[in-house]
Amino acid sequence: MFLVVASVAAVATTRLSAQGFDGVIQFVSYENANHPDTMTQITKGSKIRFEGMGKGDGAMIMDGTTRLILLADQKKYMEMPANLSAREATEEGSKHHGVAEKTGKTEVVAGVPCNVWHYKGTKSNGSAEEGEACIARGTGFMINRLSGGMAGSYFNAGGAAFATEMKNGGGIMKVTENGKLSLVAVKVQATSVPDAMFAPPPGYTKMDMGSMRGPPRKP
Repeated sequence: MFLVVASVAAVATTRLSAQGFDGVIQFVSYENANHPDTMTQITKGSKIRFEGMGKGDGAMIMDGTTRLILLADQKKYMEMPANLSAREATEEGSKHHGVAEKTGKTEVVAGVPCNVWHYKGTKSNGSAEEGEACIARGTGFMINRLSGGMAGSYFNAGGAAFATEMKNGGGIMKVTENGKLSLVAVKVQATSVPDAMFAPPPGYTKMDMGSMRGPPRKP
C-alpha cells in the first residue's frame, strides 16, 4: 500500500522528532479501485505503528532504529533493523526521477489544513508519472519517520524543497495520481497513546530470523 505515495515521497533522514501529532489517523487507500483498503497510523513521539497494511490483523512498529512486525494469527513477532544498507538505499533511490513543487494551493482534509505539492517525474520503467500530495506540518502519513526503514525503499527523491518539508515534520494527508484519488486521511484524533501499543503484546514469541533465511546458496 505504500506504493500509493511513491510518486511524491522523499528519502529523508532517519533522525526522529518527538515534536508533532500524537494520536490516531485513519487512511483509505484506493490503490485497488475495486477494494479500497483502510490503514491506521498510531504515533507517540518518535514511535509509529501501522495497522491494516495488507491481509490479516498484524501491525508494523518503528522507532527509528528497529522495526517490529506483529503476526497476530501466529502470536509471534519479528524484529529487524530499521535502516536500509547503503547499497540498498542507492539502488532504490535511483529507480525514480522527478521533482515535487509547492503549488500555493491549500486544502482541509479530515479537519487538517494542508499545502498541495505537485509531482512530475519518471518511473523505473521509463514511463511518466504525475500527481499531487497535500502536506500538513506535524500530522499525516509520516514518511520521514519511515526513511531508511522497510518502507523507505518505496520513496523517491522529490527534490530539495520537498525533502526539507518532510524533514521539518511534513505528513501526507491526501494523494492523487493522474487525477485519481490514491490515499486520503478520513479521521484524525489527537489522543494519549499507551506505550504498550509500541511493543509486542503479552504472549507473543519472537521468531528466529535465521530459520527464515533457508540454506546457504551453492557457489
